[in-house]
Parts: sequence; C-alpha cells; structure tokens
Amino acid sequence: MSVQRRKIGQRYSRQREHILKIVQNTDSHPTADWVYEQARAVIPNISLGTVYRNLNLLVEEGLIQRVLLGDGIVRYDGKLGPHHHFICTKTGKIYDVEVPIGDSLLKELAAKTGLKATSYKIEFYGEA
Repeated sequence: MSVQRRKIGQRYSRQREHILKIVQNTDSHPTADWVYEQARAVIPNISLGTVYRNLNLLVEEGLIQRVLLGDGIVRYDGKLGPHHHFICTKTGKIYDVEVPIGDSLLKELAAKTGLKATSYKIEFYGEA
C-alpha cells in the first residue's frame, strides 16, 4: 500500500502518487512548475492545475512541506524532519541544514523577550 493510500483522505490518485515521489526524491526544493515538468515526462496529459491541486493536498495531509524563503517563490520540500535551509546568495541553490541549533536559542528568546516559542526554522544566507 502506498503512502498516499494510507494517509490521504482523498481517493487514490496515480497522479498524486507520482507528484509525491517527485518531491520526495529531490533535494532541490522544487517549484510547482518544476514538479509539473517532471510529472509531464511520465504523465504527458497532466495539467499544471492538477499539479498545484495535488501539491496543496499533499501539504494539507502533512506528506510534504511548503517552503517560503526570502525570494518569495513557493517551493516544496519532501523532507519532513527538523531542518533549516542555507540559501547560496551567489547561485540561489538551497541546501538542507541538519545541524541542531539547540534549545538554548528558545531559552534566550524567552529570557530576553518573554516570548515562548515552541519551534523555529532558520534560513542562512551566504556563499556555498
């Protein structure tokens, strides 16, 4: 049984299954347009609207993440575990950063501001 048939409340869809695999099998943090081009290689008659609709369903079901970085472009990430992003200012490439930042950041935030964050995502910018 596929991940989608177990987790998504929607009917099984071969197109959705393929879109999920595309996003999960890349670390490029793709845009919907990129996913569309990849999907068309296997499903030539798929529409861009179908790709957007299925990406949104996959996000809603928690199978992928929507990533909004400083460039304003919506991207998707198949990596669900805790991680941050490094964006190369020279090439625009996005790297996953799996270095634990630690709870000391949350404690310092609370001590200095009184704000009690329960989670965080950090974007690093620089040259790779």
